[in-house]
Amino acid sequence: MFMTPQSIKAETTYRQERQYRAATRRERAERTPRPEPRRTRRALRPTTAA
Repeated sequence: MFMTPQSIKAETTYRQERQYRAATRRERAERTPRPEPRRTRRALRPTTAA
């Protein structure tokens, strides 16, 4: 592939931006408290005919 100095710089900038976004996403996920697990709904069972 033909690489120019501009394309190398653009690729480097793109990779740095992705690393920054991944790091901030990870930090945000660690800061937010996890919700309590909900109780599971009981299975519906057939009832006897009245």
